[in-house]
Amino acid sequence: MNLNSKEGSAGITALLVIAIVFAVNFLVGGLGLGNFRMDLTQDGLYTLTPGTKRILERLNADKPVTIRYYVTTEDRVMPPVLKTLAGTVQDLLVEFQKASQGKIILEKLNPNPNTEEEDRAREDDLQGMTVNQNGDNIYLGMAIQSAAQKEVLPFISPDSETSMEYNIARAIQKVSQEKKTVIGVMSAMPIMGSPMFPYQRQAGQDPWIVIQRLRMDYEVRDIPMGTEKIDSDISTLLLIHPADIIESAEYAIDQYLMKGGKVIALVDPFSVVAQRVYSNQQNPATGQPGGVVNPTSDLTNLFKAWGITYNKSQVVADVNYRGMAQAGQNPVELQLPREALNDKESITAKLQSLRLYMAGSFKVENQAGITATTLFSSSEASEMIDATEAEKLIRDRLTNFTPSGRSQIMGLQLSGKFKTAFPGGRPKTPTASPETGGPEDDATAPKPEAPAQPVADAATPKTEEKAEAFNISDGTIKESVNDEGVVILFADADMMYDALCVEQDRTTGELVAANSNLPLLLNSIEALSGGGDLLQVRSRASTKRPFAKMDELREKVERDYRPKLQALQNKLNDTAQKMGPLRLKDGQIVADQRQIKELDELKKTQVDINRQIREIKKSQNKEINFTESMIVALNCLVVPLLVVSVGIFLAIRRRVSTAAV
Repeated sequence: MNLNSKEGSAGITALLVIAIVFAVNFLVGGLGLGNFRMDLTQDGLYTLTPGTKRILERLNADKPVTIRYYVTTEDRVMPPVLKTLAGTVQDLLVEFQKASQGKIILEKLNPNPNTEEEDRAREDDLQGMTVNQNGDNIYLGMAIQSAAQKEVLPFISPDSETSMEYNIARAIQKVSQEKKTVIGVMSAMPIMGSPMFPYQRQAGQDPWIVIQRLRMDYEVRDIPMGTEKIDSDISTLLLIHPADIIESAEYAIDQYLMKGGKVIALVDPFSVVAQRVYSNQQNPATGQPGGVVNPTSDLTNLFKAWGITYNKSQVVADVNYRGMAQAGQNPVELQLPREALNDKESITAKLQSLRLYMAGSFKVENQAGITATTLFSSSEASEMIDATEAEKLIRDRLTNFTPSGRSQIMGLQLSGKFKTAFPGGRPKTPTASPETGGPEDDATAPKPEAPAQPVADAATPKTEEKAEAFNISDGTIKESVNDEGVVILFADADMMYDALCVEQDRTTGELVAANSNLPLLLNSIEALSGGGDLLQVRSRASTKRPFAKMDELREKVERDYRPKLQALQNKLNDTAQKMGPLRLKDGQIVADQRQIKELDELKKTQVDINRQIREIKKSQNKEINFTESMIVALNCLVVPLLVVSVGIFLAIRRRVSTAAV
């Protein structure tokens, strides 16, 4: 072939193009240089959420975050499904690295069996999975570290693909924090525990397991029920059964929320724990019977401002989700399955079941600027019953039940811009008696008659604008400082009591989660303590997309054949019932010619019906297979046909142009 000819030049050009394509593919795909791409997937599989990007923007450039990504690459031991997952995770980590603008250092290590990198994986507390009799382990996980702070994702399973962005963003946020986040806790029950009183020969009470668990990751601060101010350094305020809360404490919570604080509240229409465990309990300091803890808790003023209706005298009874009690299945002791939980929210997406005891419910009214999201609810086979009647069901069975036909909301998330529940300003603090003490004894407590502030000149517009946001007399903030306010509400406080959320492992003797109650609260705290950004980190869609159109067409075919099959199946069942009386228990036929003849006819009918069913199923399967083959063929041929069509069009256009010259 003459290289100077047109054919020779075209061949050289084609070879050069192929070489360039291979080189670019190697540099971009193999070495990750540039790594530019457009995310054209329906669910944005390769695009980070705004919440993640804000977390990365706040990273300190002087304290970069190092991600050591461990993945076994040896084909001999690494299953194909995990190799595919490893590629997806690496793509996501590259997106994190790019969005961080140099604040994240990504290291990829290959801990293949019997290598130094496998030793490094073990040092980083990664979890290996044994895959053969030789004891070879495979690794797929990461260690995320900044200075001395380290978080580990020990092993990434295919089931965790959808929550991968959330898990990585959470870990990055935790290691980048210089000190522990502060969580405030308010409760009418002694959930924080009590000290030991040796003179009474009585040990103190341990904190609830949920408090012990929170102290592992956070600084937990006890907030008195009568508080008049919530410290600004508290990231999230946790209320567990705020029974008999006074207005000044509600006001403190309200103003904390207005200033950007996050609130989680567990209220209860009838707390069995408050009534049976803590009421009339002996005081360890005096040895005398203690007081009574009101079993009912409410946040009357706050709920009204948030658009929440909550009946504190009624509990949810559900015959579909009822659990077990002393008298058998109890419709007020609820066992919510996974279907009752919102699988679209990161807080509840991976939870399996919840256990609630005499829980209440919420109704939501549309409130300007506030978005309400249901986290979990009852089934439609439920109704609201009086709390006193519900208490009887602990011992007796339910005899009269009429389902309401709609589900009851028991877990709720409110987000957006909140307005104060106290537009008139700070409520007056009730005067305490000398015996009990109170605000009168507190020199820092606000006085009921504060001197009025001088009225600003009406001609000054700035003062009028300020009056829209603040109460001039006492500084009450009228609305939240931003639109990122978050409140999470649960209509049961008992669900966090030890007996309802943990159990003892029979093998190790350690306390482990008995259900998803404890993970629910830990997820909520974790999401809110992240400043709201983690709440916006969605559960990513899976890269394993179902063939929805194929399933839809298959269902259409089966729907067309279903009536025929059902009619024949019913006829077959009738035939079998008629044959039954004609047989003896030992399988012998009754020696009656009429019955023998009738039985033979029924057998022939049975064989004929079975033949018709087989033929219909064959036709059904044939049509399904044809439909699937057509879809596969179209998917395989569309792109080549499109390329050929473009090629033919360009060839015709070139020939026309050449002919014109």
